[in-house]
Amino acid sequence: MSILITGSSGYFGRIMTSYLVECGIRVIGINLAKNPQINEGELFRFYRCSVTDREKLKEIFKAEQPSAVFHFAATFNKVRDARKEYETDVGGSINVMQVAGGTPSVKKLIYSSSATVYGASPCNCSWLDENTPLNPGKYRYALIKRTVEQAWFSAEKRDDLHIISLRICTVVGPSYAKPKSVVSIMLRLPWFPADFMNRKVQFIHEEDFKLLMHKILDDNEIEGIFNLAADSYSVVSEVVPRKKCIPFPVSALKPVMWILWHLRLVNLQPASLSYTMYPVVINPLKLVRRFRYRFRYSSSESFTSVRERNMIPAGARF
Repeated sequence: MSILITGSSGYFGRIMTSYLVECGIRVIGINLAKNPQINEGELFRFYRCSVTDREKLKEIFKAEQPSAVFHFAATFNKVRDARKEYETDVGGSINVMQVAGGTPSVKKLIYSSSATVYGASPCNCSWLDENTPLNPGKYRYALIKRTVEQAWFSAEKRDDLHIISLRICTVVGPSYAKPKSVVSIMLRLPWFPADFMNRKVQFIHEEDFKLLMHKILDDNEIEGIFNLAADSYSVVSEVVPRKKCIPFPVSALKPVMWILWHLRLVNLQPASLSYTMYPVVINPLKLVRRFRYRFRYSSSESFTSVRERNMIPAGARF
């Protein structure tokens, strides 16, 4: 078995590359930049390549003949140019799908979608399952994830190619390092709007993420759309209990978010603010039942592991 990972130097890519190599599984990594923490060797080979370069992708797939593909490559809000973001995330994803489809050795194509595709709405129920209608609103990141899902599942494909899209909640753990993310803000910002403290948030630990991904790799029949999340959620006041509260509505923070976004101080698009007002908590039951899986960590334990690993006290400054 050999696994090709796009975005191999990113957070998901690093987690899965290290884990699979430790399991003795050969990995082919594709990324624009190499991660210096992952050394090439018998079980890992790296290619510097953009997913927008279809011809180079074809060369790599032909040379390596992977049996499965994890497609993690994404701009993840880092590009402030909407057209370039679309070309990379949507165009690149279509390239990966088509090249994989043209490579007979590839039997499984796995996409890292997002829980955000469900959208933030006051109509959201407590647990959103895979049959819940998608309503990402104006949040570009979520719109792109939905677009890629639609493109992959509407395209013609080989009968022996299984396509899996995983709608993933926030993954955290000991190796989490995204300084401009919502997790970093929760850890470092000394105060929060009072109404945010009662909001639900959902995290899955890296360990559970890796183990479920491995089970998906080993399942020769799996295909379709699955939620990938813990079977629990957290409340902000429980995971960051010592934050100061201010009588300020979350909705009034949108101008502040716009400024921080354009100053590149955060990687959260202003449209994502609605997710703090109307939480998205997804139900992993479909995947859990398939594998009879028992989680190692709850949502709150997962978040705590980040704070402890980085030695960041609950009231630390952003």
